[in-house]
Amino acid sequence: MLPITQNKRRIKVQHIIGKGTTQVNVTRNVTLPSVVRKIVDVHAEIVDLDYEIIPDKVIIKGTLHKQIYYVEEGDYVVKEYTIMREEFTDFLHVPGATPQMDAILDGHILFVDTNPVNGCFPTDSIFQIAVVAVDVTVVDILTLDVVTDVCGEGITATKELFSVESLIGMTEKQVNYSVEHVLDMNAKKVYDIDCVCKNLDYEILPDKVLVRGTLHKQVYYVDYDDESVQEQTFENEFTVVVDVPGARPNMEVYPKCHIEFCEAKLTCDAPTTQIRVNCVLQVIVKVTEYCQLYIVTDVQGAMACRCRIRVEDIIGRNCHQEAINQSIDVNTPEDVCGLKVKKAKNTTACLRNVTYEKIPNKVIVKGIAHVQVYYVACGGEQELRETSADIPFTTFVHFDGLTPDTSVKVRHRVEYTDAKIDGVSCETSTVRAIAIIEACVRAYQVRDFIVVTDITREAMVEEPPYEEEVPPVEEPNNPPTEEVCPAEGYPYTVVAGDSLSKIAALYQAKVPGITWQDIAKFNNLTAPYTLNIGQDLRIPCVVGKG
Repeated sequence: MLPITQNKRRIKVQHIIGKGTTQVNVTRNVTLPSVVRKIVDVHAEIVDLDYEIIPDKVIIKGTLHKQIYYVEEGDYVVKEYTIMREEFTDFLHVPGATPQMDAILDGHILFVDTNPVNGCFPTDSIFQIAVVAVDVTVVDILTLDVVTDVCGEGITATKELFSVESLIGMTEKQVNYSVEHVLDMNAKKVYDIDCVCKNLDYEILPDKVLVRGTLHKQVYYVDYDDESVQEQTFENEFTVVVDVPGARPNMEVYPKCHIEFCEAKLTCDAPTTQIRVNCVLQVIVKVTEYCQLYIVTDVQGAMACRCRIRVEDIIGRNCHQEAINQSIDVNTPEDVCGLKVKKAKNTTACLRNVTYEKIPNKVIVKGIAHVQVYYVACGGEQELRETSADIPFTTFVHFDGLTPDTSVKVRHRVEYTDAKIDGVSCETSTVRAIAIIEACVRAYQVRDFIVVTDITREAMVEEPPYEEEVPPVEEPNNPPTEEVCPAEGYPYTVVAGDSLSKIAALYQAKVPGITWQDIAKFNNLTAPYTLNIGQDLRIPCVVGKG
């Protein structure tokens, strides 16, 4: 009898353990810098989304960045107030999840609103709420050598089309950014600093991924003259090169950025306006490849080794580009007037408040393109000025066979930006912002596959399905009693290297969803939340969401 000839291909797939969606209400009372007569708009975006897996649960940790646009009482000029970080924590029950697994998170903001705390304007205190939805998929990375074809006397194979994302690689890199800035006033000392990564984008090269973004920094310092605390915002664009062996153009890239550390210091003795900001960024990149091949799922006439996996079977992927082209008057808002444009320098853009809607054969994508145009005005000074605008857009991605019940994932980004003078130099006050945005839709269905990993004519033991049934464990005669959390909380003694967030992470298994704010409040700690080695703390037992 002729020997068996089989072709194999190695794939690395994300086996789905479970998935679900949770909604988090993030509510805060905010005191504005002045009394306002109305709120014009609120922009909110998720700037950080992370997770921790404990047995059968995924702890979700996120951060919102908000910009509140308002008009002061007795004025007409729109001003802006930034809330750098609003942290939220929630959890999702996922049976079978273990700490060694990975999770894929996709967060989007469903609703944002503000109202006066006392019920009416004018006021300097507002109540604001954001509703955040987070889709969670817990996966286990499996490397399999699947059989794609087999030949042999008396052998008949059954094949099935397999369309998944195969993991090429996942790499993280830490980089240090050190930049000097000039404050508006003389500083006595730096009080605090807060930093977030924004506007992440990427470019994929052979074996490398370039991750671009904006490091948004908010520095609080003590004024040298009156010792009041002042705030000033700085932004710097960054590019990080991450080595990912096997990466190639046209593959999918999922970038993430975390602020590991950030500090600001005066560069010389006070009084001074010179500061240096040092930040350590952690950039994480995951690269996947759309893999479509026929695999052997059953064999007649021979023995087969099989493995059951659950994956997102990709129905298809389509992208659509949309051009945005709009003129902006540099004399708007009203705090500048009479300016003429000499030349346009460049444009940056990011997408905000993006939503999508499924209709037959199409996905409608809506959002706001926030563009910032940098230009040089006519006159004696050659300083670079900035003007911005929010441009609503609506586009669609065509997808044959798409129904409202089809599962989809939508990704969007700005592909290209440019700026031009809208008229004759020094005779016009308008510039034209140009941007090309891309929206990509991936339609999929979760399916169970039984894949063949080896074929032989001899009897062989099949691999058990991945969801192996665990035999029941005989209950002991005297089962241990469940640990009861004491009313006064769990005791904890601070050790070297501790922080409130680190302590909160240590107690996630006992108190799911606990945050560092919960520990600080329970122990009556206040800013700057300094801990001392040997300090006794109590870890509260009941934690609310949000």
